[in-house]
Amino acid sequence: MPYQIMYSSQATEPMTVTDLEKILADARAGNEARNVTGALVYVDGVFFQLLEGEQAVVRNLMANIARDTRHQSVKVFYEAQVDVRAFESWSMAYLAPTAQEMSTWAGLPATATVEEVLADVNRDPDRVPRTLITALKALVR
Repeated sequence: MPYQIMYSSQATEPMTVTDLEKILADARAGNEARNVTGALVYVDGVFFQLLEGEQAVVRNLMANIARDTRHQSVKVFYEAQVDVRAFESWSMAYLAPTAQEMSTWAGLPATATVEEVLADVNRDPDRVPRTLITALKALVR
């Protein structure tokens, strides 16, 4: 049974397109080797990521991410066994939405900031993963 983890983190430095492309290339290669799938969202200096695969592998990968010096304020806000993977065919999908798009996906007013989305995630961690998975799946099709 697949295991999912969703987390958010703050980038320690602004990410350039080149920085993000390198992260994605490394993630895709590593995830393919580990049979991990998922999606990465980067908006206004904040990462949101969903990882899914075998539980021990996903948890180990999350521990590595938490130690990565490109991240700070790493917060796991959802983890659970799931019946099916949300991103089965994606070693790492990628989206770079606006803060307004993120807030709309989370069911907040389109004027919400990324900080407000994070605060909402902390108040209701179970609602947001389902909302984000639905939005991400629709966008990556």
